[in-house]
Amino acid sequence: MTLPELREKYYFHDSNIEKIEYDAANKTLTLTIDFCFWWQPWHKESEPSNGLIRLIFEGVSLFEYDDNISNKILSDELDSEILEGELDEDGNLVFFSIEAGYNPDCNDIYWQLKIKAANVKVEELERYDL
Repeated sequence: MTLPELREKYYFHDSNIEKIEYDAANKTLTLTIDFCFWWQPWHKESEPSNGLIRLIFEGVSLFEYDDNISNKILSDELDSEILEGELDEDGNLVFFSIEAGYNPDCNDIYWQLKIKAANVKVEELERYDL
């Protein structure tokens, strides 16, 4: 699917990025997300509320993130809540605003993940109730 189709179908708020894998040689980026199915307009109450999904971005021409997360971005230590998943005005760049913590002096601390890709596949891995 295209990036605009991804943004139209899925709402990522409150979901957590569990793992990021980047293959520069094959131009693929994979995000494993603890996903809030219950936020989706197509979710049925009889189905589990949460689960794991995998986003596989293909034809990646841009993969950027803030320097303050560079030591964790491709590690198993990454566990960050998505605040927003948006597109740029041309519809060819998706960016996620990610909560990285809370500081009493300045409230939320967040970072940005920017991805430009030809398309994205969504795989559902499992569903569960919390």
